[in-house]
Amino acid sequence: MVALSASALTACAVAQDGEYVLHYTTYSSQTSDQSLTAQRWAQEVEELTDGGVRVQFHYSQSLVGADESVQATLDGRADLAQVGSIYAASDLSMFTVIELPFETNNPEVQMTAIERLYNENDTYRDDFDRQGVRLLFPLPLGINLVGLKQPAARPQDLAGLSIRSGGLTSEALLAVGANPVAMTATDIYESMERGVVDGYTALAIANLPTFGLSTTTPYLIDPGIGTYSSSIVVINAELLASMPQEYQDAIAEASANGIGYGLEEMGAAAQTACTELRETNAQLSTMPAPDVEAWKERADIAQGWVDRYAERGYDAQGVLDDYRRIIAEESSTSDYADPFIACLEGKI
Repeated sequence: MVALSASALTACAVAQDGEYVLHYTTYSSQTSDQSLTAQRWAQEVEELTDGGVRVQFHYSQSLVGADESVQATLDGRADLAQVGSIYAASDLSMFTVIELPFETNNPEVQMTAIERLYNENDTYRDDFDRQGVRLLFPLPLGINLVGLKQPAARPQDLAGLSIRSGGLTSEALLAVGANPVAMTATDIYESMERGVVDGYTALAIANLPTFGLSTTTPYLIDPGIGTYSSSIVVINAELLASMPQEYQDAIAEASANGIGYGLEEMGAAAQTACTELRETNAQLSTMPAPDVEAWKERADIAQGWVDRYAERGYDAQGVLDDYRRIIAEESSTSDYADPFIACLEGKI
C-alpha cells in the first residue's frame, strides 16, 4: 500500500514498475448488468494503458457495505466505488435529485443529466469535491415498474396494496394510498409467495431475472414514475490526480464510453427478462398519462426535496432547475426507448 498523503491512505497498489491496481467496491453481483458495464470499462482502461492500470473487483458488498462506498473511497479502503443514489443522501445529497419521480422516462437522458450536472452546476459538483471523489460515469437502471399479483390500470388501483418499495418512490405510493414496505430485492420473491406483500416496485425490467421475478410476475406495469434512481462510479480524486497524465487521459476516455456500455448491458439483461415474461404470459401495461400527471401534482415530491435541502443550506432549487433544463435539452435529441417499453411494443 502506498500513502498518497499524510491524511489518507489509498487501497491502490503501485508496483515498482509503476502499474496501478485499483480496488473497486460494489453492492452488485458479478453478473449484474451494472457490474458487466464496469468490467467493460476496466478492460478498456487496461488496454489503453497497456496494463498500467488494472481493476480488482469486490462484488456484493464483500469489501464494504453499500452505504459506506463514498467514505471507503475517501479513507483508502477502496479506490473506486459504485455509489447508489439511495445510499447517497448524507454524502452526495445533490446527487439524489435524480431520484425524483415523474421527471423523465428515458434512462439515457437521465444518465447524461448526471454527467452534465457535474460539469455545469457548482452546487451539485461541490458535494463530490467535499468528499474527495471524482465522478467517472453513471450506471443505468431503467424506468420504475410495479409488479403485482393483480391488475392495476390507474394509480388509484394501488390504494390499500402492500408494495415493496424504497427511496422517494415510497412517497409517491403514499400519495395514492398504497402501503410501501421496505425490504431487500432478494426477499421479494418469497414475500410475494407468502402473501407478505401484494407486489413490488423500485425495480426495472433488467433487474427481474436476477431475483426470479421475470417468471413469477403476472402483471407488470409502468406507473409513469419514470427513471427513479441510478448509481455512479467514483474514484478517489487525490489518487486520480497523482497518476501519470496518460493514465488519467485513458480513464477519461474509457469513462466517456460508460453510458453506451451501460445501455448495452441493460438492454441485454432486459431482453432475457422480456423473453421470460412472454413465456409466462405476463400482462404488460402502462398507466394513462393524465392520471400520472394528476398523481405527480398530488404527491408534490420535487418541492419537498427542494425544501428539505434548502433548509440545510443547499441551492436545491437551482440544482432541480438545471436538472430539468438538461432533461429537456437531451430529450429533444435522444430517441432511446426504455427496454420495458420496447418489450411492451414487441420491439425486443
